[in-house]
This record gives sequence, structure tokens and C-alpha cells, in this order.
Amino acid sequence: MKLVIALCASTIVAAGCGGGGSDSNNAPAAPAPNAAQGLYSGTDANNNIVGGVVLDSGAFYFVYANADTSALGLVQGTASASHGTFQSDNARTFDISGKGAVDTPVLAGYNERNSLVGVAYTSTAKLSSIRYNLVYDAAYERPVSLSAVAGSYSGAAGSTKGGEAATFTVGQDGSVSGAGKSGCTFSGTTTPHGNKNFLDATVTFGPAPCLYPGATVTGVVFFANNEVLAGLTLPDRSDAFVVAGTK
Repeated sequence: MKLVIALCASTIVAAGCGGGGSDSNNAPAAPAPNAAQGLYSGTDANNNIVGGVVLDSGAFYFVYANADTSALGLVQGTASASHGTFQSDNARTFDISGKGAVDTPVLAGYNERNSLVGVAYTSTAKLSSIRYNLVYDAAYERPVSLSAVAGSYSGAAGSTKGGEAATFTVGQDGSVSGAGKSGCTFSGTTTPHGNKNFLDATVTFGPAPCLYPGATVTGVVFFANNEVLAGLTLPDRSDAFVVAGTK
């Protein structure tokens, strides 16, 4: 099953200056890469298969799916990673079943280039949570190959307003085009994320019957559990476009 999910975040580091003047040669220090960055795969407490990527910026996309229950969704946010603790207070869960988007803080422990184990709370009240156990995939450290990604895929796609069967094609130039069973079309582009094994993606929906006609979503495409996964969000993160499929 294939899933596409998109999310981006940035970190601004301010540089101080001494009293009595400033030095124009002092440039802001670049933010340190997130210590938990990488590709991950595993399961959660609901017996869903989970695949995810944590970017060097700290932005993350975890896609969950279950062929038996037809569950499909995305947990997305930006996390800090320090001294073995991975934490995100702005994480959101986008469940492709009509439940809408919900704020679901994430707290986990990580072993760099090894594992990510923790919980996604079901609400900001943190009264209940869903546990997950993910293992690092060293493929993250190999540059993605567009020629290997190129091809036609089929699976499921949708937003929090509901999902449907869908097909799409990725060209060797990174172009993307596809359609859902309803007749909603979408197209866009993907580009390698530096020398890492995933793609940055931008997709624009066609006219009605698309639920977000003309809207553009951004996110990532990656590979986990022998599947291609992708996820993208609207600019205000009010909804997401999630796709899961295979060649």
C-alpha cells in the first residue's frame, strides 16, 4: 500500500551581539540536524503497520495503515530530539475516515540510528495514548533514485473527509499524476531531499469532484515495509492528503 504525506518546518537561530556595536561578519549559526532523523518502520498498539520519516529539520511524517481494518492516516508535526527524548507538542493526526484532524502530542525515546519507541496522545489532554515501536532503516542514508521510484501505483488515497481507491504515476523526471475512483485528479512534482532516501513533494488537486479543488499540498514520499508511502498537508495543516499503494 502506498501513502503520501507532506510536512515542512523550519528552525530560526538568533545570534546575539555585544553592546557597543555589531559585527556584520557574524552570520547566524545553522541549526543542528535533528538527532532522530531517519526512516522508520514498525507497528502501533492498534496493530497498524507504521512507516515514517523524521527529517533533518525535525519535521516528521508517520503513516499508519491496516489492510484488514482499512485504517489509514498520518501523524505529522515537528519534534525536538535531545538526550534520547523525542517530543512534539504540535503533532496532528489526520485519520482518513471522516474523523477530522486532531492535535495529538508525541513523546518518545530514541536511540540514534536504531529505534524510536513512544506514544502519540489521543488529545492535548494526554489522558490516553497509542503506543508505537519503530526500527531505524539504514536505507535513509542512501540517496533516493528517481528511476527506481518511477512507475504506476495503485492503492488508497484520501483526506480526513474520507478515502477511496486511487492510482497514480511517478515519472523519471519526478512528475506525479493520478486520480481517485471519484474522478478527482491530482498532479505535481517530487524532488530528492538532498542525499537522503526520500522525496519532497508538491501536489495540486484538480477541479470538482475534488474536495479541495485547486488546492496545493506539500509533503514527502518515502518507502517503508516494502511500500511506497506519501503524505502532504494543506498550508494551515487543517487537513492532509494521504496515499498508500504498491506498483
